[in-house]
Amino acid sequence: KREISLITTDPPPGVCCYVPGDQSNIANLRAQITGPEGSPFADAVFLLTVHIPPRYPFEPPKCRFVTNASSVSECDGIYHPNIDTAGRICLDTLKSPPAGSWSPAVSLASLLLGIRTLLGQPNPDDGLMPDISNLYKTNMYKWENEAKKRCSTFGSAEGVARLERMLDGIPDNFEEKDIVKNTTEDYNRKRYHDSSGNSENTKGDVVIICNDSNKKDNFESVGICSKKSKIG
Repeated sequence: KREISLITTDPPPGVCCYVPGDQSNIANLRAQITGPEGSPFADAVFLLTVHIPPRYPFEPPKCRFVTNASSVSECDGIYHPNIDTAGRICLDTLKSPPAGSWSPAVSLASLLLGIRTLLGQPNPDDGLMPDISNLYKTNMYKWENEAKKRCSTFGSAEGVARLERMLDGIPDNFEEKDIVKNTTEDYNRKRYHDSSGNSENTKGDVVIICNDSNKKDNFESVGICSKKSKIG
């Protein structure tokens, strides 16, 4: 509980993790990761589910990118050698020995940072997607273009909000009133709102995306702005 509290109140750059909605089950978390700078995913944000097993930290969390399976054929997924269309991730740290390198010394924050690093540093020699792995090795330029193309819809703030609604069982035509677009540096991000509909944030700052409008915790920005936003 202490580790989860730490990562939700003081997340590392590019990452946020939280208990969704008003749920109290800390075994099922959600995380959002921004694409690393210098990668095709640099302007995108991605949603993950994080399941903490009963034997944690002696067993690694189960992490998966959230995709809309019904729309994968319509480029609604991450075009990455180590991430398949169902959002499964091929990363040693997500597997227990001897198949992987998970250790009880690995924190949840470090694990999510490792997934973020994988976004910018694919390992095509241990890929889940053979065609994408081959393209990455033979035609990097074409791979980057396709990865950017998918990010334009799947990795957007609106895309994350839609996936969160899907997980929560909310109809896709539900009007998300909490989304506030901020055009600073061409980023679109979501701000927390208090119960009165007001928010406090330094003008021009960009804050972590999170669909939980009831949450009052303070978060550092995901590596985009340098100031802490005071909410509530």
